[in-house]
Amino acid sequence: MTAKKVPGKAAVKKKILDFLDRSAATPDTKKGAHRCGMVHRNALVLATSHKDIPRATALEFFHEGLDLYILGVPGGKIANIKRNPNISAFIYEQPMDHSVLQKSLQLFGTAELITIRNRPRLFRARLKKWNMDAVMTRLLLPIAQEKGLEGEAVRDFIIRFIESCSFIKLTPHHIILKEYNPDFSMNRFEWKR
Repeated sequence: MTAKKVPGKAAVKKKILDFLDRSAATPDTKKGAHRCGMVHRNALVLATSHKDIPRATALEFFHEGLDLYILGVPGGKIANIKRNPNISAFIYEQPMDHSVLQKSLQLFGTAELITIRNRPRLFRARLKKWNMDAVMTRLLLPIAQEKGLEGEAVRDFIIRFIESCSFIKLTPHHIILKEYNPDFSMNRFEWKR
């Protein structure tokens, strides 16, 4: 029996980056009635906690290298991160298909909130890079119309809402990538900072 060759840290990192490239959302600049401005792929489940009360939220994400970014609206996950920046996240390919190789990724690390107040240039750059200003405008227009807003009031409503959001930057300290083979065997790869 021959020993299975264990890939080095650089090879594991490349496998993780390849998975993130195929899983992360990307900007969509095509126009259409049913287009929001983003190409959706695999969702990320973000786990935060405060006072031993966990919270899990499914979210779209982007990445730069191993760092993941999420545009988060104010709420429980943002409040939890402010009190406890330790996070865990999970991404898996959907739909599950046992006839092909499929992957999942589990990440342990810390979260940082990037806002219009604490890092305005970076916040605006990420909005533009990932087309999130257009996505948010597309999603918020119907809400503004339901509120009876018109003209400048619509624009002001959308800007205020976007500026109330935070980019959540997830910096990993430990990543586990699993490959599920059609024969039901599994390969496991670990990366640590």
